[in-house]
Amino acid sequence: MKPKQKLVLSPVSLAVLGAGFASAFSISAVNAAGFQISEQSVSGLGRAFAGAGVAGDDASDMFYNPGGMMILEDSQFQAGATILDISGKFTNEGSTQRLFTGAGFATVPSQGGNSDGGDTAIVPHMYYSSPMKGNMKFGLSISAPFGLKTEYDRNWVGRYHALTSELKTVDINPSVAWKINDSFSAGIGLSIQKADATLSRAVFQGPGVPDGKAVLEGDNVGVGFNFGAMFSPNDRTRIGLSYRSKIKQDVDGALKISGTPADAKIPATASVDLPETIYLSVAHDINDQLSVFGSARWTKWSRFEELRIKFDGGVLPDDVTPENWDNSTTLSVGLAYRVNDQITLRAGYSSDESPVPGVEFRTPRIPDSDRDWLTLGATFKPKDNMTVDVGYAYLTSDAGPLNNTVNLVTSSPGAFTDTLRGSYKDSSVHMLGASIRWEF
Repeated sequence: MKPKQKLVLSPVSLAVLGAGFASAFSISAVNAAGFQISEQSVSGLGRAFAGAGVAGDDASDMFYNPGGMMILEDSQFQAGATILDISGKFTNEGSTQRLFTGAGFATVPSQGGNSDGGDTAIVPHMYYSSPMKGNMKFGLSISAPFGLKTEYDRNWVGRYHALTSELKTVDINPSVAWKINDSFSAGIGLSIQKADATLSRAVFQGPGVPDGKAVLEGDNVGVGFNFGAMFSPNDRTRIGLSYRSKIKQDVDGALKISGTPADAKIPATASVDLPETIYLSVAHDINDQLSVFGSARWTKWSRFEELRIKFDGGVLPDDVTPENWDNSTTLSVGLAYRVNDQITLRAGYSSDESPVPGVEFRTPRIPDSDRDWLTLGATFKPKDNMTVDVGYAYLTSDAGPLNNTVNLVTSSPGAFTDTLRGSYKDSSVHMLGASIRWEF
């Protein structure tokens, strides 16, 4: 049995670290709501993803609505990526520690500076679609629907809450669509998703003693499905409704503790439900040059009620951290103007609702708040069978205050604590995307 005075090996300390491991699935400075990634299409980026799934620009429609593949006539291959420059600046506003001194317990100011948890990330995508017999089409997408990264300075004021957090997902989604009649099409797909997560934080060893470090890493493959339908009441209007299922990720990993008198590596499992999403989209061609788009996306974040960590062999009891997130909605509008057969211009706006219900549930791993998107994009067609898309987005986020407390000496919960108080006031994201596609 680990001695209680070894702070990093006490049961509650390991449980708190384990909860942070599950929180690695919640990394998002100011991207899509929660930890969802919207950037699955560069053409969609230009119109703030309004009309997602029924825009008819390219094969990326299949991610949002597999039934939308039927708009395309020829086979198509598309690849691209979006670069995200994320700023998540934390400002300390009275963080404190409760410690034991010679005169007894005292509350003192936390030591450490402010830090920017933002980082640079790349979101890639690839799509392929091809006609089949019987008014059907086959599609294959490779995308990253969840993730991002936050990384703080080693000695920042919140180092006992978080240092580095990273999630990477790869989603492979084959799908099939069919044209039912001139007005209806539908599609269905299978989602095979691999998730890799890494989390680190500083480990308190006493006033004036150098910190240790705890790192949790894990991975898993989960399976889900998606389906969608598109209705065209006339030649100029398309309406789509689609659904992406939840994917349960039972992530197997290990907690590694270093820089302490009692380093250790302990197997652990975290369970996280990546939530289902419903898209409702409309596209309307006003004339041969101008089109307008709208979308509403609903995500069932209420599934994120808790983080549950299990340690192998019953070495430690399950740790359960309440989250109590709310369902959230994203609304988007956009337009496209076809200058000529070679150039199309786009613009859009989106209002993105955060699922975090209050200040007590916002953490440096999830500094999430409501945000607004302003986007621009363009398409260039240098050859008859080749098209290049570019897109840019600027996201601003509402101020995100937080007030979180963790135990420093967890053998006596509540006795030695670190309370992080502050706000993310200057959070923003610049996005730049580019893709190229071939028709054949």
